[in-house]
Amino acid sequence: MNKIFKIIFDIIFIFSIAILSIYFILRLLGIAEIYKVKTGSMEDGIHAGDYILIYRKKQYQVGDIVTFQKEGYHVTHRIIKKNGNKVITKGDANNTPDEEIKVSSIVGKVIYHGGFLNFLIDFKYVIACGLFGLYLLSMFFEGKEKTKE
Repeated sequence: MNKIFKIIFDIIFIFSIAILSIYFILRLLGIAEIYKVKTGSMEDGIHAGDYILIYRKKQYQVGDIVTFQKEGYHVTHRIIKKNGNKVITKGDANNTPDEEIKVSSIVGKVIYHGGFLNFLIDFKYVIACGLFGLYLLSMFFEGKEKTKE
Protein backbone atom coordinates (compact mmCIF):
# COMPACT_ATOMS: atom_id res chain seq x y z
CA MET A 1 0.00 0.00 0.00
CA ASN A 2 2.80 2.41 0.88
CA LYS A 3 4.49 1.88 -2.49
CA ILE A 4 1.24 2.54 -4.36
CA PHE A 5 0.73 5.76 -2.36
CA LYS A 6 4.30 6.84 -3.13
CA ILE A 7 3.88 6.15 -6.86
CA ILE A 8 0.59 8.09 -7.01
CA PHE A 9 2.11 11.01 -5.12
CA ASP A 10 5.19 11.03 -7.37
CA ILE A 11 3.02 11.12 -10.50
CA ILE A 12 0.85 13.98 -9.17
CA PHE A 13 3.88 15.91 -7.96
CA ILE A 14 5.88 15.53 -11.19
CA PHE A 15 2.84 16.40 -13.31
CA SER A 16 2.21 19.55 -11.21
CA ILE A 17 5.83 20.66 -11.41
CA ALA A 18 5.92 20.02 -15.17
CA ILE A 19 2.77 22.11 -15.81
CA LEU A 20 4.03 24.98 -13.63
CA SER A 21 7.47 24.87 -15.26
CA ILE A 22 6.03 24.99 -18.76
CA TYR A 23 3.80 27.95 -17.86
CA PHE A 24 6.59 29.91 -16.16
CA ILE A 25 8.99 29.31 -19.06
CA LEU A 26 6.35 30.46 -21.57
CA ARG A 27 5.57 33.48 -19.39
CA LEU A 28 9.26 34.34 -19.01
CA LEU A 29 9.67 34.20 -22.80
CA GLY A 30 6.60 36.45 -23.22
CA ILE A 31 4.68 33.76 -25.10
CA ALA A 32 1.83 33.05 -22.64
CA GLU A 33 0.03 34.94 -19.92
CA ILE A 34 -2.98 34.53 -17.63
CA TYR A 35 -5.50 37.31 -17.06
CA LYS A 36 -8.78 37.56 -15.17
CA VAL A 37 -11.80 38.78 -17.13
CA LYS A 38 -13.48 41.68 -15.37
CA THR A 39 -16.66 42.23 -17.43
CA GLY A 40 -19.34 40.18 -19.13
CA SER A 41 -18.75 41.54 -22.64
CA MET A 42 -17.88 38.03 -23.90
CA GLU A 43 -20.85 36.23 -22.27
CA ASP A 44 -22.04 33.37 -22.91
CA GLY A 45 -18.61 31.96 -23.72
CA ILE A 46 -16.27 33.76 -21.35
CA HIS A 47 -17.76 34.96 -18.08
CA ALA A 48 -16.78 37.82 -15.79
CA GLY A 49 -14.37 36.35 -13.23
CA ASP A 50 -13.04 33.65 -15.58
CA TYR A 51 -9.31 33.30 -16.02
CA ILE A 52 -8.00 33.21 -19.57
CA LEU A 53 -4.77 31.77 -20.91
CA ILE A 54 -3.50 33.80 -23.83
CA TYR A 55 -0.83 32.87 -26.33
CA ARG A 56 1.16 35.43 -28.32
CA LYS A 57 1.03 34.84 -32.08
CA LYS A 58 2.41 36.64 -35.09
CA GLN A 59 -0.88 36.64 -36.98
CA TYR A 60 -4.51 36.70 -35.92
CA GLN A 61 -7.59 35.78 -37.91
CA VAL A 62 -11.20 36.92 -38.00
CA GLY A 63 -13.01 34.93 -35.32
CA ASP A 64 -10.04 34.77 -32.93
CA ILE A 65 -10.74 35.90 -29.38
CA VAL A 66 -7.86 38.19 -28.46
CA THR A 67 -6.72 40.30 -25.53
CA PHE A 68 -5.41 43.75 -26.40
CA GLN A 69 -4.26 46.84 -24.56
CA LYS A 70 -6.48 49.87 -24.63
CA GLU A 71 -5.88 53.02 -22.57
CA GLY A 72 -3.84 51.21 -19.92
CA TYR A 73 -6.06 48.18 -19.41
CA HIS A 74 -6.68 44.85 -21.15
CA VAL A 75 -9.77 44.04 -23.22
CA THR A 76 -10.75 40.58 -24.43
CA HIS A 77 -12.98 40.57 -27.53
CA ARG A 78 -13.43 38.69 -30.81
CA ILE A 79 -11.89 39.93 -34.08
CA ILE A 80 -14.75 40.61 -36.50
CA LYS A 81 -12.85 42.37 -39.28
CA LYS A 82 -9.23 42.53 -40.38
CA ASN A 83 -7.75 45.29 -42.54
CA GLY A 84 -3.98 44.96 -43.02
CA ASN A 85 -2.28 45.79 -39.73
CA LYS A 86 -5.54 46.89 -38.10
CA VAL A 87 -8.50 44.94 -36.75
CA ILE A 88 -11.98 45.63 -35.45
CA THR A 89 -13.12 43.68 -32.40
CA LYS A 90 -16.43 43.22 -30.63
CA GLY A 91 -17.53 41.62 -27.42
CA ASP A 92 -19.94 38.75 -28.10
CA ALA A 93 -22.48 40.28 -25.70
CA ASN A 94 -22.02 43.83 -27.02
CA ASN A 95 -24.29 45.42 -29.64
CA THR A 96 -21.64 47.58 -31.30
CA PRO A 97 -18.09 46.91 -32.44
CA ASP A 98 -15.05 48.53 -30.86
CA GLU A 99 -12.92 51.18 -32.49
CA GLU A 100 -10.28 49.92 -34.92
CA ILE A 101 -6.99 48.94 -33.23
CA LYS A 102 -3.51 48.10 -34.44
CA VAL A 103 -2.52 44.44 -34.46
CA SER A 104 0.57 45.46 -32.47
CA SER A 105 -1.67 46.29 -29.48
CA ILE A 106 -2.86 42.66 -29.30
CA VAL A 107 -1.27 40.84 -26.36
CA GLY A 108 -2.37 37.38 -27.49
CA LYS A 109 -5.07 34.94 -28.52
CA VAL A 110 -7.24 33.27 -25.89
CA ILE A 111 -6.44 29.55 -26.05
CA TYR A 112 -8.19 28.44 -22.86
CA HIS A 113 -10.65 29.95 -20.42
CA GLY A 114 -12.56 29.07 -17.29
CA GLY A 115 -13.05 25.51 -16.10
CA PHE A 116 -9.89 23.81 -14.87
CA LEU A 117 -7.89 27.05 -15.06
CA ASN A 118 -10.36 28.78 -12.72
CA PHE A 119 -10.12 25.85 -10.31
CA LEU A 120 -6.31 25.87 -10.31
CA ILE A 121 -6.01 29.58 -9.67
CA ASP A 122 -8.90 29.95 -7.22
CA PHE A 123 -7.70 27.01 -5.13
CA LYS A 124 -3.94 27.39 -5.61
CA TYR A 125 -3.24 27.60 -1.88
CA VAL A 126 -5.42 24.60 -1.08
CA ILE A 127 -3.73 22.62 -3.86
CA ALA A 128 -0.26 23.67 -2.65
CA CYS A 129 -1.12 22.67 0.93
CA GLY A 130 -2.54 19.37 -0.32
CA LEU A 131 0.62 18.61 -2.29
CA PHE A 132 2.75 19.51 0.72
CA GLY A 133 0.58 17.25 2.90
CA LEU A 134 0.99 14.41 0.40
CA TYR A 135 4.72 15.00 0.43
CA LEU A 136 4.82 14.79 4.25
CA LEU A 137 2.73 11.60 4.21
CA SER A 138 5.04 10.15 1.59
CA MET A 139 8.06 10.94 3.75
CA PHE A 140 6.31 9.43 6.79
CA PHE A 141 5.55 6.16 4.97
CA GLU A 142 9.04 6.05 3.49
CA GLY A 143 10.50 6.43 7.00
CA LYS A 144 8.27 3.60 8.28
CA GLU A 145 9.47 1.32 5.47
CA LYS A 146 13.12 2.04 6.29
CA THR A 147 12.59 1.21 9.98
CA LYS A 148 11.04 -2.15 9.02
CA GLU A 149 14.15 -3.11 7.07
